[in-house]
Amino acid sequence: MKKTKTILSILLVCLLMLSLVACGSKSSKEDDKDKADKVEETEEVKDDAEEEKDDAEEAAEEEKDDAEEAAEDDSEIFIGLSMPTFAEERWVYDTNAIQAYCEEKGYKLVHAVADGDSNKQKEQCATMITQGIDALILAPNDGDAAATIVEEAKDAGVYVVSYDRLVTGTDLVDVYITFDSWYMGEINGKYIVDNLEAKFGEVKGNVVLLKGDPGDSNAPQYFGGAYQHLEPYIESGAIHVISENDCMGWKPEEATKHVENAMSIADAEGISIDAVLAPNDGTAGGVIAALGDDLAKETIITGMDAEVAAVQRILAGTQSMTSWGDTREMGMTAVDVAATLIAEGAYATETTEKGTDADGNEIDVPSVRLPAVFIDENNANILIEEGYHSEEDYK
Repeated sequence: MKKTKTILSILLVCLLMLSLVACGSKSSKEDDKDKADKVEETEEVKDDAEEEKDDAEEAAEEEKDDAEEAAEDDSEIFIGLSMPTFAEERWVYDTNAIQAYCEEKGYKLVHAVADGDSNKQKEQCATMITQGIDALILAPNDGDAAATIVEEAKDAGVYVVSYDRLVTGTDLVDVYITFDSWYMGEINGKYIVDNLEAKFGEVKGNVVLLKGDPGDSNAPQYFGGAYQHLEPYIESGAIHVISENDCMGWKPEEATKHVENAMSIADAEGISIDAVLAPNDGTAGGVIAALGDDLAKETIITGMDAEVAAVQRILAGTQSMTSWGDTREMGMTAVDVAATLIAEGAYATETTEKGTDADGNEIDVPSVRLPAVFIDENNANILIEEGYHSEEDYK
């Protein structure tokens, strides 16, 4: 019995030990499971942190891109363009060329036309300045009146490119761009001399001399170039000047009025009008309106700008010739000059033009002069070949 009890005791002890081992094993497994769960949670936190980091980096990159885009917007070249009128066809060509080139270059452009009103031009330019333009391409309606526009622009830190017509009465114009008006005048003056000689066998005849608007610096340049060829024959008496007048505003009706007066003088003197120096195609049209087509065909009539209507008249025989400068080239040059001024603060030129400061003193204005060519019935097709006009224009 005692032996049996001893055996039972041993068995109980063994069972107790096995129970403890089992509990220990279970606890160990639970601990391992807890550790695994903690590792998994740590990995999830790590993944979340990395995900948040990636999101933050992506957001920062987007902000950087936005900042760069904003900087690019702030650095965009912004140009203002002020034209004097659209009554003359060539100013429309200039504007179209400048618009197309600015679009091609990615520049921002705002433009306005003054309709021949200097006060309106001043107001329009003031608006452009408040809009934040960096440079102003200004073709003044009146060179002297536009001096205040230049001063206001410079006060606002805006560069000024005087376009085809020089702004006078100020030394603040950065660059002046024009065709060589003196040379264009020479072309026309020489044409009259050569054709009077061809008509009479020697240089002689009765002429009417028309000038452009006295407020436009191109007018005396053009007339000076033409007169250089006419003067020797005028002084010798071979060429008789019936009348000499300015055409205010370059208006055709001004030319018509002056030629009608010259016709009355010629009738009274019993002479004919053999040639008319017209300073541009618009005034040439006014000359022809006064003379009538039949008389115009017998008269040497010059012009300038190669307007479609003028070339049509040349082909019809009522206008003798015109001188042409490619306004597309002038427009692109003006935009390039403006962009350089904005980027570099200066533009180097090889030539200067005589201007005046506020006190009337003569000054040298940095200038760019573009070439011009002679156009008559024999080479009018060059305007089509150069894409300046189309064949449809002459039909």
